[in-house]
Amino acid sequence: MLVLVTGATGFLGRQVVRELQERHHTVRCLVHTPGGERIFPGRTTDIYPDIYYGNVTDTEALAEAANGVEIVIHLVAIIRQRRRATFESINHLGAANVVAAAKQTGVKHFVHVSANGVTNDPQFRYLHSKWQGEQEVINSGLPYTILRPTLMFGPGDEFLNTLAGLARIFPLMPVVGPGRNRYQPIAVEDAARCVALSVDRQDLKGKTLDIGGPDQLSYNEIVSLVARTLGKRRWRLHVPVWLMHLATIALQSLQPRPAVTVDQLRMLGIRNVGEPGIVEQTFGFTPRTVEGNIDFIRSVTAADGWKIAMGIMPTRIRDH
Repeated sequence: MLVLVTGATGFLGRQVVRELQERHHTVRCLVHTPGGERIFPGRTTDIYPDIYYGNVTDTEALAEAANGVEIVIHLVAIIRQRRRATFESINHLGAANVVAAAKQTGVKHFVHVSANGVTNDPQFRYLHSKWQGEQEVINSGLPYTILRPTLMFGPGDEFLNTLAGLARIFPLMPVVGPGRNRYQPIAVEDAARCVALSVDRQDLKGKTLDIGGPDQLSYNEIVSLVARTLGKRRWRLHVPVWLMHLATIALQSLQPRPAVTVDQLRMLGIRNVGEPGIVEQTFGFTPRTVEGNIDFIRSVTAADGWKIAMGIMPTRIRDH
């Protein structure tokens, strides 16, 4: 069975490709930047994925990549806007373009990865664009499954590595407001396993599922866990939302990649949790906990922390 994966070299995508290959699917990857496929092992073997170059705004490249495909897994999304790469062009219209290509080739199953907390409220621009992308899939007439992961963690993530960088260099960790908002982090490997398992599940067609890990942790608890993993003792500095909002606006105008954007700041007030036990009940395995599974943040150095604080994410930490 030939499976097309968009966003194949991304944080989640590379894990999805591995999971599909372990299940003996033939994988075709849409790669945005030529050379990005070097992350996949086995270039001289039969298991090396079929590589097509292009992006979700290029309808001709999408049509070519989707030709002959039976399954499409759509992963491409952005959490930060930059120049022409806007939430509208990538998260919404990009999904519409992939759907159109899938319809032309008669795809049998469209697996769409969205995000926990999607909303029809334009105030939350990222979450609204993801909701719009979902609507393109739902109204397409294609057999579909939509998965909404909660906050994903793992080597190369942005959230925990950013916290680790700040914890390396600052004795006080800034926390927006009281820090009691709750999250249900899921390991990126476990999210990828759910995606790959969905491909052959006829009973999941037409369904939308929130998937998350076994823990529901407050922001305060996550900050403490990061510091503890690094062997650091850090105090939390609770910053009023209005003050953090002003600081974030200033940072966005000065830094290429600030630690938090205004849109992300708004989302901090949204509970990022789902119903407990969905992964176990639906996919038959227990996702891993956060504690004991984030040793990767120990590789973040003080030098990395200063770069992160200045709005530069080191490529050795996050290469996508």
